[in-house]
Amino acid sequence: MAFLLNYKRADRVSTTHVQNALAAAGHAPGPADGRFGLSTMKAVVAYQNAHGLDPTGMVDEALFAQIVSGKAAPKPKAEKKAPAKKPAATKETPAKEPAAKKAPAKKPAAKKAPAKKPSVTT
Repeated sequence: MAFLLNYKRADRVSTTHVQNALAAAGHAPGPADGRFGLSTMKAVVAYQNAHGLDPTGMVDEALFAQIVSGKAAPKPKAEKKAPAKKPAATKETPAKEPAAKKAPAKKPAAKKAPAKKPSVTT
């Protein structure tokens, strides 16, 4: 069976090692009590997000070794894209000027019918 720490099953010694290492790495797992609770799971997710890993909240053998050793796995490098070039204006295709914005047309105020006065008969 594979080594796994999560909120359902975790041994206290391994969980305490993970909690101490996460606290040293700047994530807040709560007290190092050996219980894999909500704050420990949130700290594991924060660690996984910070290192470009899938944020499962569970600790397997590889992640345990990475957290406890303090050595981060290499982050995948993002590809740099060249900025898009705008076509230069030529005599054949002049650059388009932005159209001037028109003020919205004002609607005439609606006329209200005069209020009828109630007739009083005595």
